[in-house]
Amino acid sequence: MANANIKYYPVGNGDNSLITLEDNTTILVDCNIRNCDNDDIYDVKADFLKSVQYDNGIPHVDVFILTHGDQDHCRGFKKHFYQGDPENYKESHKKEGLIRVDTMWFSPMIAEQHSNDDEDAYQKEAERRLALHRNKDSRKDNPGNRIKIIGYDGSTDYRDLDHLRAKPGDTVTRFNDKDQLLFSIFVHAPFKEHLEAEGDDKKNTTSIVFQARFKNYSHQDDFSALAMFGGDSDHTSWCIILEKTKKYNNMHALPWDLFLSPHHCSWSFFNDRPQEENPVPKKTSLEVLDYRRRNAKVIASSKTIVNDDDNPPHYEAKREYVKKVTESNFLNTSTHIVAKGIPQPIVFEVTPQGIIKPKQNEGSARAIGGAALGVVNSTSKYGSRSI
Repeated sequence: MANANIKYYPVGNGDNSLITLEDNTTILVDCNIRNCDNDDIYDVKADFLKSVQYDNGIPHVDVFILTHGDQDHCRGFKKHFYQGDPENYKESHKKEGLIRVDTMWFSPMIAEQHSNDDEDAYQKEAERRLALHRNKDSRKDNPGNRIKIIGYDGSTDYRDLDHLRAKPGDTVTRFNDKDQLLFSIFVHAPFKEHLEAEGDDKKNTTSIVFQARFKNYSHQDDFSALAMFGGDSDHTSWCIILEKTKKYNNMHALPWDLFLSPHHCSWSFFNDRPQEENPVPKKTSLEVLDYRRRNAKVIASSKTIVNDDDNPPHYEAKREYVKKVTESNFLNTSTHIVAKGIPQPIVFEVTPQGIIKPKQNEGSARAIGGAALGVVNSTSKYGSRSI
């Protein structure tokens, strides 16, 4: 059985990650599938079709987690993922390479604001699935109809579907109707306090935040790898996360080996923007980074980071991350691995010795994906509760 791995795709300023477990269960975290007519853009869709499993010729991902509805986190959902009754999936859909989502993770915050067609399509598909549960339809638990609600309700009420819900502080061990002994997710956010956020950044504040936990053996006391995902969550979100996690004695949910920098290496993780007016990082944000384990990595899913006024990505934010993890452990998806001028995914394999880091490799294909690997860290004893 192969080891689990995490793949961070190079999608410019956007998020697109794929977790593949030992049994080939696939968990997609956000998507940003761009037009690949340009020769310098990695073909994410082609890689998906190579990476996911097939059910009677139908490509499918076991779980799709949309952290929030910004375009750069759901671009391509409407075009590349099948929506509607899975029983109506046809040969024509196979030819288009439409990917079936067996289980959606849905935050009610997506229902609060709609700003793009892909977000609307995700919301519509979620409501279709929720209606099956409300109507007690016998097909509600079939692949392609499954759904899990994450977090609290805003103006739309889903209290009648609480049996589908995971809230902050919950640990999820069942994915696509299958229990996992070696993988789990601790849900950090959004909290109730996030519902009170206002303004243009409300979606960012209400992003789903979670810690992905990996083991290689069920009898392990510790985790082989811990990966933190936070969408576009800002410093106010992480302040609440830190406070609540401590309050409820969930300290095991704070350590990390891999940290996907929120909002594409934006300064908003450290303080309000613009950085020139708020140059001092919040102590709580720096404390979050202090929960890194040995040789931990920060992944910036962004365009190339340069020393200018752009934000995101923000050069001063990169400097703060580098202070914590060193330059060699700060990886930018646009520049870390490039083959024939095309950025390649950054892939980490989970081993009993910890995560394995890919080397840079000038390969020959448009979709190389994983590169040569080398062990870079070992686990600590911090965060040893079993799942």
